[in-house]
Amino acid sequence: MENISELKQHLRAIEQTRQISNAMYLLSTSRMKKSMQNIDYNLAYMRKLRATIKDIISKTKHNMLSDPFIELTEGGKALFFVITSDKGLCGGYNSAVFNLAMKKMSDYEKPVVYSLGHKGTEMFLNHGITPDDSMYGASQRPSLYSARALGERIVELYDDCAVSEVYIVYTEYVNSAVQRPVCKRVLPLLRRDFDDVEYENKYTADVLYVPDLQTVFDRMVPQYIIGMMYDIMMQSAASEDAARMTAMQNATKNADEMIAKLGAQINAARQLMITNEITEIAAAADIKGAV
Repeated sequence: MENISELKQHLRAIEQTRQISNAMYLLSTSRMKKSMQNIDYNLAYMRKLRATIKDIISKTKHNMLSDPFIELTEGGKALFFVITSDKGLCGGYNSAVFNLAMKKMSDYEKPVVYSLGHKGTEMFLNHGITPDDSMYGASQRPSLYSARALGERIVELYDDCAVSEVYIVYTEYVNSAVQRPVCKRVLPLLRRDFDDVEYENKYTADVLYVPDLQTVFDRMVPQYIIGMMYDIMMQSAASEDAARMTAMQNATKNADEMIAKLGAQINAARQLMITNEITEIAAAADIKGAV
């Protein structure tokens, strides 16, 4: 058994670790709630945007609305945008996204890979894959500014025919206990993507789009991609914080158990030391009495 001083030193180290894990748990909880608020704010905007796009599509025959964003091109390159975290201590959050990305990418020959997050870039490099581009910072603290920059970049690559398909692999936030990795097609937009949208027109007359449906549609699609990118980044941030919150909660719980165990060991060692001292005193008294 370790002596009391060594046990106390070990106990202090565990207590310091517990303070750190508990602080990270509280911080992750706060960040997750903020991300959820931003998701709710963006949801109303996206719902209206999707409804408007569906209304435009419904007002045109299949061959009247011509746009590269809704036309599936065969044989082009596929872009995979993989969103992971910049930091660790979030359980299996990053590995789940990476494994799904590798599975989906295996269906394409030489896909274009954009890695958003330091951990994802590390995993790709460890598997002998060098991402075509790597970005850091935006995954941990997403903003509308970063979402707009990334969304415009995606639109530019697709519009220039550098890629014919765009997929984003990220973690969808379900609740604080459940987060699941998903692969979402961003471009091209297919008409069936809007089948589940309910368009609510509070006006009795039809909406008139000026100057025409095609122009309005061409302007709205990039904004839709930016809004989708913002939602995805917020979903990823909330999922990362939820995963880290769970990991830190478990770490704090384990630290509490270790602290209780070490406390019991210290008490046992102290009792043993006292017992040994009493035994030695009693033995000395017996020897003195015998003399």
